[in-house]
Amino acid sequence: MSGPRRRTVPGARRPRAPCCAALLALAALGWQCTESVQLGENFASVPGGAGSPGGAAGSGFVDGYPLDPPDGGLPVPVPSGVCEPVRCAGMERACGNCRDDDGDGLSDAADPECLGPCDDSEAELFTGESMRANPSCRSDCFFDLNVGAGDDGCGWSLRCDPLSPAGEGCAYDATEQRCQADARRTSACRQSCLPLTPNGCDCFGCCELPANSGNFVWLGSEGPQGSHCELGSSADPNVCRPCTPVPDCQNDCAPCELCLGKSALPASCGGAQLPECNPGVTPCDASDPGACGRLHYCITGCCVPLPR
Repeated sequence: MSGPRRRTVPGARRPRAPCCAALLALAALGWQCTESVQLGENFASVPGGAGSPGGAAGSGFVDGYPLDPPDGGLPVPVPSGVCEPVRCAGMERACGNCRDDDGDGLSDAADPECLGPCDDSEAELFTGESMRANPSCRSDCFFDLNVGAGDDGCGWSLRCDPLSPAGEGCAYDATEQRCQADARRTSACRQSCLPLTPNGCDCFGCCELPANSGNFVWLGSEGPQGSHCELGSSADPNVCRPCTPVPDCQNDCAPCELCLGKSALPASCGGAQLPECNPGVTPCDASDPGACGRLHYCITGCCVPLPR
């Protein structure tokens, strides 16, 4: 790993004292260092970053400030090892509370069944919010805090899916006039929901499991005795019902991305230590509880801003 890169917030003053003199001011963030620092955050250029063979793609922006490493590597936060609880629209959920709620030894973003900061269940892919189809069979963003479309204009009709993942109550209707209208509304979903959507899923909870298999299941499915879809049951159509992803609001699973159900990069990615992310999005190691700081959350290997 190369030496630390420093980022200075525009307009900020550079402290003259060594790090140890500034340590009290930084202690709340869990930082430690042995050198003079600039006001801002310290980053290190990790092998496999953008500009190196097989490295992660991205433009090197963190919290809106550009980073310009001279060696072309993509700067990423130095692992802090300190978990800071994060909130979804002001509410603390199971996947952001710094606790291992399901007792599997993994907590929050490091738990493969956490789908983001709004997810209130570490035990299953079910988000903890009731996603049962209402009488109108309308669905909104699967990965935000609520189950209504009124706050963000994002909506879809479950009757538009030929596979009828929500069951007989929302069976496919080829004459459903709202399908085209809902398709036009996906522009709102792309703005409000797509950033929260894990790689391998569409905005409405239709996800490819196993990853890169071409098999899509609806995470809102309910099986016998009220069981919910989990990674271990994703191949059981009685528990995880097949669905058709909505292409206009889909975050697909690229070869060098981490995705739902895919936690390691293949050898074809050239030994990259961090996954690819969209331009302007910083990749992250979900096993580091401080990888994305307090204002972002690590979703399938990419730092995503928290919903407000």
